[in-house]
Amino acid sequence: MKVCLRWVYEQGVSLVVKSFNKDSIQENIGIFDLELSPQELDNINRIPQNRGFPAINFIADEGPYKSLHELWDGEI
Repeated sequence: MKVCLRWVYEQGVSLVVKSFNKDSIQENIGIFDLELSPQELDNINRIPQNRGFPAINFIADEGPYKSLHELWDGEI
């Protein structure tokens, strides 16, 4: 988990980590003591990524949004 958090941090992305477990909190703070090598970064960057969440998951016949048109307001 620490490598994933560090990679996200190095991308300049804001991240929120929630934990009430003292050991997990300490491990999460440890990302600031970790530095990924150029090879590690290259390996991670080769993993296919989806940077958006498909809106189709929010559409359902019984839900408030029954089509992409109802969900999407045209603005980002």
